Amino acid sequence: MYSWPANNDIRNYQDANGNKKLLFNTNPNLDYDNPIWSAYNNVSGDFSSRYVSTLGIDINPFSWLSVNGRFGYDTYKTDGYLFYHPQSYVVTAANGGQLDNYYRTYKGYNHTITATVKKTWGDFSGRLLVGQMWQDNETDQFSVLGTHITDSLHNGAWYSGGKALAPGFNPRDSNITQVSSRSRLLRNYFGLPNLLILRDNAYFGEASIGYKNVAFLTYSLRYESASPLPAASRNYHFPGASLSVIVSDIIPALKKSTFLDYAKLRGSLAHTARINDPYSNQSVFVNNQSSSVVPGFTYGFTNANEKLTPERQKTYEIGTELRFLKSAISLEAAYYNTLCTDQIAQGYRASYATGYILNTQNAASLRNQGLEITLNITPIRKPDFNWNITFNFNHMWSKVLALPSSIGILNDYYNSDTYISNVRGGLIRGHSTGTITGSTYTRNIAGQILINPGTGLPVITSGNSLIGDRTPKYTLGTLNSFRYKSWTLNFLWDLKVGGDIYNGTEQLLNTLGKSARTANRNTPLIVDGVLQDNLQNTTNPTKNNIVITPYFLSSYYTTMPDESFIQKNVNWLRFRDITLSYSFSQKTLAHLKAFKGLSAFLTGNDLVLITNYHGGDPAVNSNNPGTGGIGGYGLDLGSTPTPISFSFGLRANF
Repeated sequence: MYSWPANNDIRNYQDANGNKKLLFNTNPNLDYDNPIWSAYNNVSGDFSSRYVSTLGIDINPFSWLSVNGRFGYDTYKTDGYLFYHPQSYVVTAANGGQLDNYYRTYKGYNHTITATVKKTWGDFSGRLLVGQMWQDNETDQFSVLGTHITDSLHNGAWYSGGKALAPGFNPRDSNITQVSSRSRLLRNYFGLPNLLILRDNAYFGEASIGYKNVAFLTYSLRYESASPLPAASRNYHFPGASLSVIVSDIIPALKKSTFLDYAKLRGSLAHTARINDPYSNQSVFVNNQSSSVVPGFTYGFTNANEKLTPERQKTYEIGTELRFLKSAISLEAAYYNTLCTDQIAQGYRASYATGYILNTQNAASLRNQGLEITLNITPIRKPDFNWNITFNFNHMWSKVLALPSSIGILNDYYNSDTYISNVRGGLIRGHSTGTITGSTYTRNIAGQILINPGTGLPVITSGNSLIGDRTPKYTLGTLNSFRYKSWTLNFLWDLKVGGDIYNGTEQLLNTLGKSARTANRNTPLIVDGVLQDNLQNTTNPTKNNIVITPYFLSSYYTTMPDESFIQKNVNWLRFRDITLSYSFSQKTLAHLKAFKGLSAFLTGNDLVLITNYHGGDPAVNSNNPGTGGIGGYGLDLGSTPTPISFSFGLRANF
C-alpha cells in the first residue's frame, strides 16, 4: 500500500512501513501517465457565451401569393486553455510544463426569402417558387502557447488538481508572459487573430405542375456564388427535376382493390455542388517559426490552387410508396445512385518540386449507391390501445473511382484527422470509401505468412495497405410504439451486421504487455507460416519450425502489424432507447389554466448491448462528427463505451 507524497513528487512513494519506494523512471516524463493522475494534473477547460436569434416573417397579400422570410444571427465567444503538468509524458523535462490559451469568436448571419405563387386551371395545378439566400460567416481565433511553466513559480510548484498552487498563477491567464519570462511563445505577431470569412449568395427557383392530383412534375434551378472559390469559377448553377405518379388512382383495377390502398412511383434527378475551405485558392504569408534567428514571414507549406472549381454531385433516385389493408401496412422503398466528380482533394502530398508539401486540386471522384426500405405495421388499432412497429433497413455500397495522380496505385489517400497510431481511414482506388489502411504481414503468392529464418518472427510490411473495411453489410432499426389511453411506450432496437473495426486500444495494451494476448508469454510456440528462404514462392516452401518463447522475445508482441488488430465482421444489437410518457387529460388541465398541454416522460438510453466485438463498444469514433469525409467511425483507440443514461422531464404547451 502506498501513500501519495505531499510534495507531489511522483517518483517517491512510501509503503505502509514508511520505506521509500522508487516506482517510476527517474525521469518522470518517460513514464506513461496514469489515467487518474492525468485527469487530476493535466487539465483543460473553456468558457463559451453564445447568443442565437431568429426571425420569421410570413406575408399573404393574395390568396394565390405568399412571401416568407427567415432570418438568423448566431454569435459566440470561447476562451479555453489546455495545461500539461511538467512531469507529464506528453511534454519533455526541458519544457517544464506547457500551457495553451486559445480564443475564438464567431459571427454568423443568414437569411432565406421566398415568394410562392399557386394557381389551378381545371384539372391542372401549378406552383412557382423563387427565392434568395444569403450566408455570411466570420470566425477569428487566436492562441498562445507557453512552456517552462515552473520557472516563475515558487519552490518549483505547479498547477495541480484544478487549483493554482502558486500565487497569481492561472492557466486561463490571457497574458502567458506573467507565468514565465522564459516561455517560448507561438503567437500571431501584432496580436491580430487568424480570420476566416465565408460568404455565399444564391438565387433559386422551382416550378411544378400537377394533373388531377395524381401526377406531379417539378423542375428546380439554383444559381450560387461562393467567396472561397476563385473569381473565374465563383459563379455556378445546378438543376434538378422529379416526377411522381399515384398509379393506384390511374389504373382501374387498383382503384377497386380491397387489398392495396395506395401505390405511388417516384423518380428524381438532382445536381448539387460543394465548395472548398476558405483561402485554399490563394497563397498567404505565415509566421515561419523554424527560423533560428528572427522569425519571419514566408509562404506556408500548403499549395493553394487558383484554378479550383466546385465539386459536382449527380444523383438519381427511384422509389415507391405502398399502403395495404386500410394502411395497416405501409412500405417505402428507394434506390439511389450518386456520382461525385471534380472532388476537391485537400492536403495531399505531391512532388516536393512544386515548392510545397501539401496540395489542393479537383482530382477525385467516387460513386455511392444504396437501398433504403421502411416498413410500417400496425398490428393493433383500437380507440384505447394502439401498437405500431416501424422497420428501417439500409444497405449502402461505394467505390472510389479516382484519386490525385500523385497518389500511387497501392498507396492510400487519407484524412489526417483519422490517423491514429499507424492506422488511418485511407482511400484506395477501386475500393469502398470505408477502407482502413495499415501495416500487414508479408505473404507469399499463396497467401502464407513469411517468417524470418533468423528470429522465427513474421516479416512485416510497413506503410499503409488495405487491412479492413468499415462499411456494414446492412443496418436495421426497429421502433415499437404502444399507446394505452394517456400512456405511451416507445423503444428502439438498433442492429448492425458486418463492418470491420480497428482495435487500437488492444494494440497499445499488447505493446505494454497488458492485453489478454500476452498471457501466454511463457508458452513456447511456433508461428504459423513459411520461411523467407528464397523457396517461399515455390511449390514446396519451407514450413516454419522455429520455436520461440515470447517472454524472452518481447518483439513477438511489440512488432505485430496493424492488421492483427482488425476485427472482421463486427455485429451488434443495441437497445438504443426506451421512453415511457404520460399525457395529462384536458380535464386535469382545466384546473391549470396556464397550460394547453402537459406530459411527463422517463427515458433510458443504451441499456443493452449484444455484440461480438472484443473491445469496449463497437460504436466507436476516433474523432468527432465534424471530421471530413466519412469520419473516424470504426477506429478505436482509447474510446470509452457509450454510457447508460436516464432522463426525466416535462413537456408543456402554453
